[in-house]
Amino acid sequence: MSNRHAHVPQKFEKVKRSLSFHPRTGENMTTPGPNATRSFTQRLTKHFGLGGPTEFVAVPSLLAILVALNILNLLHYRFDADEPQHLHVIWSWTQGLVQYRDVFDNHMPLFHILLSPIAALIGERANLLHWMRFVLLPAHFVAAWATYRIGTQLFSRRVGVWSVILAGFFANYHRAALEFRPDNLWAPLWLLCLTVLLSENFTTRKAWVGGLLLGLCFGLTMKSTLLLISLLVSVAVLLLVARREVTLTTKDLLRRALVFLAATTIVPLVIVIFFRMQGTWNDFFECVFRHQFFGPLFHRNQIVSIVFAFLFLPLIIYGARQVLRAALDVQVGLRRALVLLFVCFYFLILRSFWPLIARTDYLPWYPTVFVLLTGSLFLLKGIGQNIIGQRFPLVSFVAVLELAVLCGIQPFWKDDTRGERKMFSDILSLTNSDDYVFDCKGETVFRRRCFRPILETITMKQIRRGLIPNDAPRRCMDTRTCVVATGMLDRVSPETREFLDRNYVPVTKDLSVAGIRLQANGGGASQHVFKVVIPAEYKIVARDKNVSGTVDGAAYQGARFLDAGPHAFTSDSGGGELVLLWARAVDRNFTPFWGGSAPVR
Repeated sequence: MSNRHAHVPQKFEKVKRSLSFHPRTGENMTTPGPNATRSFTQRLTKHFGLGGPTEFVAVPSLLAILVALNILNLLHYRFDADEPQHLHVIWSWTQGLVQYRDVFDNHMPLFHILLSPIAALIGERANLLHWMRFVLLPAHFVAAWATYRIGTQLFSRRVGVWSVILAGFFANYHRAALEFRPDNLWAPLWLLCLTVLLSENFTTRKAWVGGLLLGLCFGLTMKSTLLLISLLVSVAVLLLVARREVTLTTKDLLRRALVFLAATTIVPLVIVIFFRMQGTWNDFFECVFRHQFFGPLFHRNQIVSIVFAFLFLPLIIYGARQVLRAALDVQVGLRRALVLLFVCFYFLILRSFWPLIARTDYLPWYPTVFVLLTGSLFLLKGIGQNIIGQRFPLVSFVAVLELAVLCGIQPFWKDDTRGERKMFSDILSLTNSDDYVFDCKGETVFRRRCFRPILETITMKQIRRGLIPNDAPRRCMDTRTCVVATGMLDRVSPETREFLDRNYVPVTKDLSVAGIRLQANGGGASQHVFKVVIPAEYKIVARDKNVSGTVDGAAYQGARFLDAGPHAFTSDSGGGELVLLWARAVDRNFTPFWGGSAPVR
């Protein structure tokens, strides 16, 4: 072999070694060895500022548990009464109906309009609400990411990660954040807006983006008014407390503020133009504004809250000053003070001035609170840094405690949605697309409601004061409504409840249909005189025998249309319990004897 070719194998070995092995350690680099894995772990630990290998294991483990719990509870956590209500409005859009004009709703429309194409694509099915919860799940992860970013902007990546974990396991936030409602799109958008407002070098462009995000919040709910007022008050107080620390000139501040406010108006303005073009502006204004801000809804406790708000104001300002002074970096101190002020003012304004307070009003508030709490834990030397052998941060014990409480309150293995799924399935089986139903808040989802108002706190108070007509019985008769959802009948007036009990018969735990339990009267045990108020086809059924006789003098041979008014049935089959029942319910195997044996027709 010539000298020229003798060097080829040697060169090949060098190339092979350079491609496959580390030049100093000789470790195989195609398949990472223990040192390579350790190096990757160390880089991630350093990137997130974690305390060591134990915390590096704890963080992803808790995050994995949190994701698993989110998915399990999406499937098993009971449906709140508002979830079917929102889905009913979305379904109405898929049927060509117009919100506010054809369907009463007191929420802003963006949520329903955006999700109606997805609901139409999935179609009418008993588990549609589960599907829509999953559709909204990415927004939950957006909220988690924004929480992480806020924690990073105010403190560190470590605080950001642990803020996500602590907020995620907090029972009040965890359960509300999984429901299908506009609030769970509203909160992530606000948190994104806050990340923009807290970013370094707050430019006019960022003011524009932040305003658009807040405008989207207004498109989802008028509760965004609380966010805007709290933000403006917080900025004003911060400028009073720390004007010398703010690097922007007054002119620049005003320019950015005007750009932010102008961008905020874009989405609401588009919504107003849309409904004006639809010719439904009056309906929109009536439902969203006049109905929503019903004066007598305010309560005495709000006066106490207003007094406490003014009493706590000096303490809030003092806290903002202390936070600003404690920060090593002035800009970071300003951001921390702004978030602290927002958290305090949002809570006080909500408790003092908002007419109707719900647990979901706190959805954009909890993550910011947990960022401040988590950052405070890590800033407390000797307590929040590391304990028990310098291995476990205090926040890990808080997270485990929250997890235990959450599982105790909401066992993830228990399915609390079966009842609603069965009711949805029964509605789809029992009714046709053109049927009306009577329900309180749209909980039947897939059918038009005969009674326009939504029976919730605001509406019930207005009905009691005579501001909304209590004409539910009349509407049932006019629309020939043959199905009633019975799950929330404690909300109806005594007169309406008496009408429903008299003219509808339960066929499942949650549904009643038009019918009457016949009582012997008139000419003897076989004579039954009764009055029909819902014109429809009816059959007469018994628990354990065939039914025969005459209806209004004609032989009874099955389903017969009965007009509103008095009727008589003479039985040829002896005594026993007889029920006049909507014929379609009988044909589709729904029975008034659902607690016992099947009926005989």
